[in-house]
Amino acid sequence: GHLRTTLLDVTCSDSIRRAAEWVHREVGDKGLFGLVNNAGVANPIGPTEWMDIEDFRRVMAVNAFGAIEVTLQLLPLLKRARGRVVNTSSVLGRVSANGGGYCMSKFCIEAFSDSLRRDMRHFGVKVSIVEPGFFKTNVTDLDSLEASLRQRWE
Repeated sequence: GHLRTTLLDVTCSDSIRRAAEWVHREVGDKGLFGLVNNAGVANPIGPTEWMDIEDFRRVMAVNAFGAIEVTLQLLPLLKRARGRVVNTSSVLGRVSANGGGYCMSKFCIEAFSDSLRRDMRHFGVKVSIVEPGFFKTNVTDLDSLEASLRQRWE
């Protein structure tokens, strides 16, 4: 086989629906072997009082609701293939270390994954969580985090 790709904006229901339709055309009646929900953003991070509600909504839209909606759209295909869902959480989905939506969104993914795992067990669909620590990525880039904090401070 070969790798096939499509564009997807996990914050846009229409984009998610189109991507799910594309996947269905690609896999047909075989169903979908696996789904990895890995989209994520961290900023802004900082003291809670420096945030406004939109800061929380933006992070939750990508990290939590995006993963949930993509999963819901693809669940029939995953059930057909007795596939698996892998959700990217974080060690910060267990221990909240800072303000902002990041830790909240990862707690949400932990809870969603736990309930989905129980719901899908009967159908043979496996659900796993990956909980990375502090790896060097764009999400953990200290310059970006510092710039976000400075912007909030000013």
